[in-house]
Amino acid sequence: MVRLKIGDVFEIVTSNGIGLFQYVHKDETIGQLIRILPNLYEEGYVIEKEIVEKKELYLIHFPLGSAIKQKIVAKKGNYPIPQDFKLPQKFRDNHIVNGEFICWHIVDYNTWKRDKVEKLSDEQKQLSPWGTWNDTLLKERLAEGWTLNNWI
Repeated sequence: MVRLKIGDVFEIVTSNGIGLFQYVHKDETIGQLIRILPNLYEEGYVIEKEIVEKKELYLIHFPLGSAIKQKIVAKKGNYPIPQDFKLPQKFRDNHIVNGEFICWHIVDYNTWKRDKVEKLSDEQKQLSPWGTWNDTLLKERLAEGWTLNNWI
């Protein structure tokens, strides 16, 4: 069994290539937080430290322990977290009822308090999604090139 350490980099195979992410934090309630690294790679790629040093596309909670046990992800090494990385204090979530967008929720990472926002500021548009994605959703989002900029 792979023992998880902050800085571990993993790959996950999608229908469009191989995605990479780095484990950066464990929240006792919601679980492991990962940095989604830019680009998809082809079989035979080599991880250079420059890949891990790039600004992440976004962060998301992911059940990493289960994914490792089920061999959905493969550990590729351990790399320092970029010096300019800071654990975010806010995330965002779209509030949808019966398929209709109602508003955005800005979620405080420490308290889980939600603030309702009708229109996002430029700063809020850069907030990562709140919640946990399973491997199926992560693979889909990576394969389709999902980013914060094309999220509603």
